[in-house]
Amino acid sequence: MPVAAPHSDLSDQFTRALHELGVVTPQAVIGLAVSGGGDSIAMMHMAARAVDPKRLRAVTVDHGLRPEARDEIALVANQAKDLGIAHVALGWDWDRKGNLQGAARQGRWAAMHAWAGQAGIVALLLGHTEDDQLETVLMRLARGSGIDGLTAMSRVDLRDGLRVGRPLLGISRDALRDWLRAEQIAWCDDPSNDDTRYDRVRARKMYAQLETLGLTRKRLLQTVDHMQAAQRSLRRAARDFAKLHVRQDAGDLIFDPVALDLSNDDAPRRVMAAAISWVASRTYRPRFESLLARVDQLRKGHKVTLAGCVLLPLPGGGARILREASATAPYTRPEGLDIAATGLRWDRRWHLDGPVRDGLRVQALGEGLRDCPDWRQASMPQVSLLASPSVWSGDTLIAAPLAGLSNGWSAQIVADFHSGAFGIED
Repeated sequence: MPVAAPHSDLSDQFTRALHELGVVTPQAVIGLAVSGGGDSIAMMHMAARAVDPKRLRAVTVDHGLRPEARDEIALVANQAKDLGIAHVALGWDWDRKGNLQGAARQGRWAAMHAWAGQAGIVALLLGHTEDDQLETVLMRLARGSGIDGLTAMSRVDLRDGLRVGRPLLGISRDALRDWLRAEQIAWCDDPSNDDTRYDRVRARKMYAQLETLGLTRKRLLQTVDHMQAAQRSLRRAARDFAKLHVRQDAGDLIFDPVALDLSNDDAPRRVMAAAISWVASRTYRPRFESLLARVDQLRKGHKVTLAGCVLLPLPGGGARILREASATAPYTRPEGLDIAATGLRWDRRWHLDGPVRDGLRVQALGEGLRDCPDWRQASMPQVSLLASPSVWSGDTLIAAPLAGLSNGWSAQIVADFHSGAFGIED
């Protein structure tokens, strides 16, 4: 086990890590994901000492699954108030579909991402520790993951156009608990952290046995470091390939024929997977087998759908990848929202500027296209316009910027494909 740093040194270590992430810039507003557990509570207090608390925003997501969550949210809210940090609690409701843990992760991220966009946050900090890193790589090893899986978590990356930082990745969970005790700061323990039904908990409990085989923390972290270096090289190669063979048209991507050949090289496969995730606003890539099968059908001239995208064959052997309108969900601006928004976010990729007011709804244009008299003058095909963003008030179409109906509104992609889809920056 590593030797814990002195308490003052631990806070200094956090401050150095925070600045190394590149998220601390003049006037930048930084978000903190704080659940009430020891890791995120420590992160909030350390951040308040490293950055002006007026530039920090804390967020907690209530999954509605445990009655204890109310007390945890109250703890975070009270501590944030004492630190001078604005705090908001967001709700999430499970639709009883799919795996609960997976759905909770995606729902939590969607809620925080939308909040960050409305609050003008440039970076969101997560409280993952060195222990979380080790548990992640053990679970990925058990699943037979390749390079991407064994990279585990990055200290900083881009996710759906939002910069995400993990300043605690170099600090152990035990060291953070010692720091909290020394500082007399309270936190909450989630009982699910000891529930052996979860893979992460089982990985944590088996770690002591693995150390006896020489699979130490140091060895595992070395593996992560090697895999992250390899992944960076592959991502750069994929981005360079995409710049040559993929063109962005608003929210669509147009592929050259050579970019549809996924038979051998890593770059086309990586680019196609990134394209599907980017167009569909998905955090996770489609399954490799499904990707290969759908692209094979596409190359034979068939229109196919995959993971919320439509893949259309083009004359000459290329393809257009666009959002599947029926796979999108509408967003309605809540009444009395206390955040002064300058626009509306939709489907994670789009930002719409215009005369915002409570109750407006953003959704895929769909049948509203017939109320856009100038849509034929738009540069995009009809099938793409059906999935483009539109603003509604009740049943009345207010605007569809890409279809030629602006009424004071504009729509832009938050981050373009080539700069944001590969998790690297120039």
